[in-house]
Amino acid sequence: MNRRLITIVVAVALAGLGSLMVYGYVRAADERALRGQRPVDVVVAAKAIPAGTSVTRLVPDGYATIRKFPAASVPDGILSRIEDAGPDMVVGSGVKEGELIRRALLVRRGATQAFTVPDGKIALTVELTDPQRVAGHVVAGSKVAVFVTVKILNSDGKPRGELTETRLLMSGIEVLSTGPAAEAKDKKSSAETRATSLVTMAVTQRQAEKLVWSSSGMRPGEGTALYLGLEGGSSELSETGSGVSSFKVFSP
Repeated sequence: MNRRLITIVVAVALAGLGSLMVYGYVRAADERALRGQRPVDVVVAAKAIPAGTSVTRLVPDGYATIRKFPAASVPDGILSRIEDAGPDMVVGSGVKEGELIRRALLVRRGATQAFTVPDGKIALTVELTDPQRVAGHVVAGSKVAVFVTVKILNSDGKPRGELTETRLLMSGIEVLSTGPAAEAKDKKSSAETRATSLVTMAVTQRQAEKLVWSSSGMRPGEGTALYLGLEGGSSELSETGSGVSSFKVFSP
């Protein structure tokens, strides 16, 4: 009888302990969820911010505003107050409208530039639409492959009508900075234009010559001559491939 009583008491105690543990876990999860939904202040670009803009002018000049976001949706390193940046800081690279202001974007006033050009390279900037730069996922520090679309030429060097060919132009290119392009004064309606961004890359002289030649035929916001591909850690690319044209688009 005593053994049965002890067994019952132990079972009840274990059940109670289990219930307390479950209750504690659920309560902690609820508290975490509530903390994640807690609104926090975030500094957001109200319009395109040019590189070099002082943080002290962001709000007075209408470049930035303070908005509230759920805490769980705000990435690390996002500025919550302008005052946290310090009065001697400036925006190191251009920021697009609607972007959250990251602390890493800010540099001390007087810095000649927000990036360092690697030895043996030069910095070259091209203007691209969002689709041409992987929907905006190309950022400073990215490694990209550059694809070019050109007209197919006859043996005499003249274009073969409207026939074009797309090939990999170069790969392993380091992106130094990105930012919004300046708006044209004779800007047309939004239905006729596409937002463009400036992408600055570190390249050799030969690569720079290829990029300048390849982008010279583009009209800002309308060109398809250059496309960037975001490289992963094990991307397999070959710059000696035959490319793709209307004659080879269905070839393996």
